[in-house]
Amino acid sequence: MLEKEQVGCLIVGQTPPPHHGQAVVTGMLFEHAWTKVKVSLLRMSYSDSIDVVGRLSLSKIVHLFSLILQTWKVVIVERPRALYYLPASANRTPVLRDIVYLLAVKWCFKKTIYHFHAGGLPAYLESMPLLGRVAKFAYGRPDTAIDVIETSPPSGEYFHAQQNLVVNNGVAVELVDRARSNGDRFEVLYVGVLNEGKGVKDIIETARILKQKNVDCGFVLVGEWGSPLFKKEVLELVDQHKLNGMIRFTGPLSGDEKWRAFANADCLFFPSHYEAETFGMVLVEAMAFGLPIVTTRWRGIPKVLGDSGCGYLCDINAPEQYAEKLALLIDDPTLRKAMGEKGRARYEEEFTKEKFLERMESAFEEVLRR
Repeated sequence: MLEKEQVGCLIVGQTPPPHHGQAVVTGMLFEHAWTKVKVSLLRMSYSDSIDVVGRLSLSKIVHLFSLILQTWKVVIVERPRALYYLPASANRTPVLRDIVYLLAVKWCFKKTIYHFHAGGLPAYLESMPLLGRVAKFAYGRPDTAIDVIETSPPSGEYFHAQQNLVVNNGVAVELVDRARSNGDRFEVLYVGVLNEGKGVKDIIETARILKQKNVDCGFVLVGEWGSPLFKKEVLELVDQHKLNGMIRFTGPLSGDEKWRAFANADCLFFPSHYEAETFGMVLVEAMAFGLPIVTTRWRGIPKVLGDSGCGYLCDINAPEQYAEKLALLIDDPTLRKAMGEKGRARYEEEFTKEKFLERMESAFEEVLRR
């Protein structure tokens, strides 16, 4: 245990809203009752909805400099030894934000801990020679880099981290009773941002293929639209293929409403090829509810499923493959049940909120003892 008057770590991060994987997981750190390490908390609030994430605005610039001033204040008053920070996704505006923030505050701390939730940052910086050099200096040489799933090479290697760790994300799930009869039409669930990278147009095409083959099922898409233009494009496709009776968009759901969507589904369909995808929290949520999964061999997704047998891994942008695997699940309730049970077992073994927080406390404690 650290001395009572000494703050071990300042945690800086975005918590919901908006509701996406990184914000949800960071929210757990903010709500946690820390016992091994004394922490201070400083919340980012650059974005309050998905459609403005990664976009430049005057309010975000003002918030950046406010955050710098707040950090300096915490340093003066509480003297934390370490800074915990979540590096940006592969996008110019968030990277520039990180450069300014880290150059302004990093020197105030004896240690830095980076937690990489978004994928693709090293490759992006490597493709941007000038920005990459400046960013590599700003991010450079953290004491510890944490990946949410095993990657090769580790994310921290590009920034010459002294230590690279893997701490699997976890999630707290509130199981609710199923409101639908098992004899109702098969329901395919998608949960996430509604954008191109998450495979939303592939979902529409998969539904078209299944309809053409006279496979009876419905698709429920839960999430916030990435942009009005993409929403218009997708809804036009739905109309064009006459899929309105087959596809339903609920908008973003949270709390009990979100958990009811999982409870009422028969499988999860997550055809992501999103550039920043690393983990896919929705996969873990589906495992917790015992849902079989159809997803992609993309980034960290195969590592989340492991060899559990709880889901089918397909190529990206492959609606024919998705339709084939969904049809197998639709036709075989015994298979669905067996795959769902394997997923639930993997969730309990690896991805609970309690296991995640225990591992994060141990990681912080280990860093501060070095």
